[in-house]
Amino acid sequence: MFDVDYNKVFYITDTGRRWDGWKVSVRDKVPQQAQWVRQGLVFHSTNDIIKAIKENRFPHKVMITTHPQRWTDKPLPWAKELFLQQVKNVVKRGLVKRTK
Repeated sequence: MFDVDYNKVFYITDTGRRWDGWKVSVRDKVPQQAQWVRQGLVFHSTNDIIKAIKENRFPHKVMITTHPQRWTDKPLPWAKELFLQQVKNVVKRGLVKRTK
């Protein structure tokens, strides 16, 4: 089993085609996220991450989870993935609201 101490490692994922997708994620949540939000460690876009790195505000120990199929510059696969992800996000938002 792979255990991560999220008190020592910042976790970020591209869930929902954005870096702050944990807001609508059903599974990609860790208890420390509320603390990270208070610290201003919320990044929506890759440019937000780059800016934080340049300003030395990005954590030094990070675990990044990505979904490679989302990172393409080919128009048709990109559009297909975007459409399917948008449909999934609507369903996930509904599930999250239902469980609150």
